Amino acid sequence: MSESRRLIDLLAATERFFQAKGIESPRRNAEALFAHALCLKRIDLYVHHDRPLSDAEVLALRELIRRRGQREPLQYVLGSVPFCDATIILRPGQLVPRPETEEMVLALAKRIPPDSRILDIGCGTGCISTALAMLCPTCTVVGADIDQAAIEETLFNARKNGVPDRVSAVRADLFDERFVEVCSGPFDVVVSNPPYVREDEWQGLQTEVRDFENKHALVSGPTGLECYERFAELLPSLLKPTGLLALEFGFDQAASIRDLFTPLLSEIDIHRDLQGKERFLIGRR
Repeated sequence: MSESRRLIDLLAATERFFQAKGIESPRRNAEALFAHALCLKRIDLYVHHDRPLSDAEVLALRELIRRRGQREPLQYVLGSVPFCDATIILRPGQLVPRPETEEMVLALAKRIPPDSRILDIGCGTGCISTALAMLCPTCTVVGADIDQAAIEETLFNARKNGVPDRVSAVRADLFDERFVEVCSGPFDVVVSNPPYVREDEWQGLQTEVRDFENKHALVSGPTGLECYERFAELLPSLLKPTGLLALEFGFDQAASIRDLFTPLLSEIDIHRDLQGKERFLIGRR
């Protein structure tokens, strides 16, 4: 086997290729693909850096590298993403779970009382529903989404992570007048990472987002606040008195969110993400 087949040489070549394609964190992307394809931990890529790769391994890697080089999201290429204590399986076109959402879920879970009924609006992959069911073992979660495929993915990921008995899902349109009834509200906890991108922001988004993720899961309309305004309208019938509300929002929307929900909540806390940006609300009715 020629030296060009050494793991470390191919890893370095992949990093250079990704860098030329404008991919952020090219080394970490390369490491993730190699670890996935070779069934190794990241550190083992360096422990076994002199290992020559077989023809089959090179072929498998080439396809993964090609897809990522076309700016397909890394999570789609890998087929899954870690989220809190869960492993979430992704299909192309789904909203990729993000660290900011994980931060919101972890902060919320610490405040949820035992035996709570939780509603996850816009459940998508089921990452929030599944993670909360795992973090709050006496609680039940209902995921709601307008997309039937999202309902199926939520139930699939709940089963894969061992909480199928405490996660259910219903197909429901947030803007339908029967939404609360369809979801069997009211609830002790309501949580959502809804669409909050404005229409005029869409074309400026990162290639991985704009060309691959579901626009309807990201863009809410002209203002980006359409879903939050609907939440505020439904809150008296959707959330029980003293119930908890958790909402993720855009980095520049905190003031609007605070103005919208302060009159409706007895407590309201705006949390910053790891980048120091105000990104989610946790409040009590």
